[in-house]
Amino acid sequence: MPSIVWGRHPQEAYDNPYEYEAQDQFCREAKALLADLNIRLDQYTLHYHRDDQSLGKATWMLALDLVDSLLECAELLREKRHRPASRLFRDAVETMDLLKVFHSDTERGRKALDAWYQSKTIPHRESRAYLREMEGVDVANERRKFYDELSKFTHRTYRALMHSFSLGRDDLLVHDSHSMNVLVLPQTIAAYLAILADLIIQSSACLQESKALLPYEVDAALVTSFEENTIPRRFASQ
Repeated sequence: MPSIVWGRHPQEAYDNPYEYEAQDQFCREAKALLADLNIRLDQYTLHYHRDDQSLGKATWMLALDLVDSLLECAELLREKRHRPASRLFRDAVETMDLLKVFHSDTERGRKALDAWYQSKTIPHRESRAYLREMEGVDVANERRKFYDELSKFTHRTYRALMHSFSLGRDDLLVHDSHSMNVLVLPQTIAAYLAILADLIIQSSACLQESKALLPYEVDAALVTSFEENTIPRRFASQ
């Protein structure tokens, strides 16, 4: 059974951050899963020509970038380097949503793919427009809200930066780089691991939906990456 971090809400993780053994289990499982997916995507090396502008090639390139970014994110959080890790969250969402647009079998998707091959930036509003058309306003609004929350990490908003500070005497701020990163807040790492878990789950589904990998390949990677026993909670949730 997998770590309790899979499916954990970031706020619950923030409120109960001391499940260190369960978090270590998640890091092992996440890295094993992403490494497995990476190997499976590697089967298409030397398959696509430089001048190919197909949907398959774009899917493969973006899928590799997605998995590799999440793998790097997992390693950064294991090292408690949460600032560079958090900047990768929005990147993952942008890549997943771009793949959805490319695979929409619509004129919007075809134009976006052509523009992408011309090295033009495809703004995330294109993905939200697709969601509004295909899945409704509520789904698009939920995705926009999620994207905006992750954008706060990228744009270094006040709340995002405060995840790097603890309080010293008289509630004065202390940055977690003080004393060689010993002061990184456990709440920050716990919440960010929960976000990463959600993104990996979404990405696994995206790889199947975009046909970057076949469903049985993703399922096999999931099964072989999860450890046999779930490390139990040490503390009851509040």
